[in-house]
Amino acid sequence: MIATSVGVGTGSSAYKAATEACMQALLGLPEHKADVLIVFGSVSLDQDKLIEAISKTSPGSLIVGCSTAGELSSEGFATEKSVVVLAITSDQMKFWGGVGHHILWNPHRAGEDCMEEIEYESRGYISSALVFLDVISGNGDQALLGATERLGNGFPLWGGAASDDLLFFETYQYYKDKAYSGSIVGLGLSGDFHAAGAVMHGFLPVGVARKVTKSKDLILEELDGKPASSIYQEYFGEEHLHELHEGLLPSLAISYPLGIFLPESNDVILRNPVSVDKDGTMKFTSPIPLGAEVRLMISDIEQALETAELAAKKVLEELGGRQPKAIIVISSIARKKMLGAQANDEIAIIQRVFGRDVPIVGYYSYGQVGGSIDGQLPFHNGSILIWALAE
Repeated sequence: MIATSVGVGTGSSAYKAATEACMQALLGLPEHKADVLIVFGSVSLDQDKLIEAISKTSPGSLIVGCSTAGELSSEGFATEKSVVVLAITSDQMKFWGGVGHHILWNPHRAGEDCMEEIEYESRGYISSALVFLDVISGNGDQALLGATERLGNGFPLWGGAASDDLLFFETYQYYKDKAYSGSIVGLGLSGDFHAAGAVMHGFLPVGVARKVTKSKDLILEELDGKPASSIYQEYFGEEHLHELHEGLLPSLAISYPLGIFLPESNDVILRNPVSVDKDGTMKFTSPIPLGAEVRLMISDIEQALETAELAAKKVLEELGGRQPKAIIVISSIARKKMLGAQANDEIAIIQRVFGRDVPIVGYYSYGQVGGSIDGQLPFHNGSILIWALAE
């Protein structure tokens, strides 16, 4: 038996909202007790109070999750300043947690430490895992590399980057009774269950391919020897270049992200510029490697919603007809901004595929984790991740 339930809490009081969400989730379980709570909370709320309330409301439950740029649930896009909780209990599954710190100083080690703790607790018997990590303070790609090297290539690892309402200042990762920053937290799953996930973006290439000729860490400096932002200038003209300098995650960068082409697999990974400086350099939440081929990418609301349906159908197919017990949706903050008033339609489409009664939680993120490209675990931008748990 795998039993799941979702709770949503709202309001300006972190303690009250978290308590409300946790109690609502627990009430939907047998004996009102959870083995694990997956929690996503608004960064506008006091993070310490949020986790304190969850841990006191459900003592003994393993807690994992992160801060968001908007929360999702079975009811659709939740109101601002909210907390969503997925509670799970099972007599055929076990749940194991881990955390790795100091992504700023040693992201690879942080990923290793997180999975090492999970493997130690589970004695190496996990068969799937979820991760939530910080990509603001350090290199998230390296943290994931550390995690996958510990678990082995091809291990089914899914998850997303924590977010903070487009502030790009500080995100939080939840583990047990603490809210951390600069960390990666993980949830390992073992026992008798089935899990499946899919990540898709729905963007198509436009314009001419360009080569990365200068890049350092999260900063893309040059394409074909020219300032990185020239790729936008040459396609849209000088009169639209000012749009790239309007705040964080500018609208032009949302509608036209960069696509990194991977020739061995013919796949494309999206990268949304977080900010663009006057000198033409662009900052991302994930590095763009030197020598990579990039092009502008384009999509629209219709294509974005179609992608959500395709991802849901792919997950359902991989479950082999099994009805999901719970679904986690991690959608890009760029998709939220692009969809605007139609953001709720993502959840409605997913519910049409899986059924209205399946519990759903999720959030808007700075990156999505999952799938396999050239045998490696990719970090995505501008995409939607759908992950499902079934018996």
